[in-house]
Amino acid sequence: MEFTNSLIASYERHALEREHSFTDEFKVRERSAFLQCLRDERRRSILELGCGPGHDAKFFQEQGFEVVAVDNAPAMVKLAREKGVSARVLDCYNLDQLSESFDAVYSMNCLLHIPQADIDEVFDLIATRLVEDGLMYVGVWGGEDFEGILERDSYEPKRFFSLRRTETLLKVLQKSFRLEYYRRLEPRDGFCFHSVIARRRF
Repeated sequence: MEFTNSLIASYERHALEREHSFTDEFKVRERSAFLQCLRDERRRSILELGCGPGHDAKFFQEQGFEVVAVDNAPAMVKLAREKGVSARVLDCYNLDQLSESFDAVYSMNCLLHIPQADIDEVFDLIATRLVEDGLMYVGVWGGEDFEGILERDSYEPKRFFSLRRTETLLKVLQKSFRLEYYRRLEPRDGFCFHSVIARRRF
């Protein structure tokens, strides 16, 4: 897919920049809140989607979880592996290539690159990788329904985004998952961030 190839090229070009960037404080809090949820339910294994250079995967691994991390940009996977993370080059559209099942899926700003026409399929694929009543965390920018290349994007090539209003995101998510938690954050002026924990439907 053309948009995917361009996206990979963009993240390949900016891999080292992301490696050395600081994680936003609100994202650290989000990660810690999901960690507590996993501990409360005695979960052990996590699949991270769009792991980037592997900072979050390494964090969960250091907390004692069995982590598999995937990203479609080889440079990102290389950086994650250098941290001792079990990382694989894999796109969200190919999650059926994984043979494992996981207690939880963690996705921080990965799904904002999935077109609205494909998001049902991707949520279904995520669900098939979860054990019965497995948990999924989704953290994603949104606030409006927008799909296309963001001209103000600082990355080159400029990236494809599919941003969603709360209603749009939750409607499609609840076809494959049961909503456990939703919170709308505004970590920056004029920017909305969706924080979701959901459980696999049966």
